Amino acid sequence: MHDLSERTTVLAFGELMMRLSPPDNQRLEQATSFEVRYGGAEANAALSLAFQGDSAAFVSVVPPNRIGDCALRSLVAYGVDVTRVVREGDRLGSYFFEVGASMRSNGCVYDRKYSALSLAARSAFDWDSVLDGVGAFYFSGVTPALSEELAAACEDALAACRERGIVTICDLNYRGKLWSPERAQEVMRRLLPYVDVCIANDEDAPSALGMTCVSGSLANGIEERGDYVEMARQICEEYGCSMVASVIRDVRSVEDSDWMGMVYAGGTAHFSSVHHVHVLEGVAAGDAYGAGLIHALLHGYDLDHASEYAIAASVLKLTIPGDSNLVSEAEIEAVAAKGAGLRVAR
Repeated sequence: MHDLSERTTVLAFGELMMRLSPPDNQRLEQATSFEVRYGGAEANAALSLAFQGDSAAFVSVVPPNRIGDCALRSLVAYGVDVTRVVREGDRLGSYFFEVGASMRSNGCVYDRKYSALSLAARSAFDWDSVLDGVGAFYFSGVTPALSEELAAACEDALAACRERGIVTICDLNYRGKLWSPERAQEVMRRLLPYVDVCIANDEDAPSALGMTCVSGSLANGIEERGDYVEMARQICEEYGCSMVASVIRDVRSVEDSDWMGMVYAGGTAHFSSVHHVHVLEGVAAGDAYGAGLIHALLHGYDLDHASEYAIAASVLKLTIPGDSNLVSEAEIEAVAAKGAGLRVAR
């Protein structure tokens, strides 16, 4: 993988949406009001990078109306460059997010069909100009899932990055409400050979890549971490990725779980320490993990440090409501250092 420098601009490509949540852990059926926030997998990662002090930009299609303006301001307020965003279309996608409790899981209802981005043509993006000044390109499996045109746009972007020597990062991020495993595998197997860094877990890899070496168990992920090493080895071998990173979890309830991370490169797995977490809101922790990992690579952290830093960024997100991981580099480092000091000898 090409080296990243601190001056590298990271460009994220995806959908920015309005999030509507009932207050106080209410169910949708109880709601008489909704809290409004903005987010989306790639937008969340861009915001997190900017909050850590990195140069982050975002590209998407957002409607040229007041709601679109509000959504973009939610990124600009924290330093994300949105000058590459295409302003066209009629509506911003939205989703209803219901915060669960105990054995009642979080709930998500999408209202993103016919959104400006999902209706965009691949030709909406002039990658020659969009990639100007960019050193790293980030997207997730959510973006190509939105339409065949966007799957093609992702392939166009990745091919352009390969020509320019731009580092590419993909979070597999499978969403069963957006596409089937069969369609996901058809597309992601085509895109992954262009990817340098793949973020994958034992839920995404079977659905997005058809892998069978991981169980998909949320209850015993840490105990089965050897399966993650095999998953990473196979991804590197089959698709040519130079690095695979994973969040590994043991989930006991919505609020109670253990989290650790793995960074695999050069045939070696670098595991973080385990964090026992009381979860305030279990959304966008994977996006925070990706941003933490990218920050570590931008700043030349060794891979043990990178593994600790990325998972610290992720678990801090679990303490923050909304999609945005509003924590600084210093705050993440403090948790990473504490975690490394508490490492269990094995």
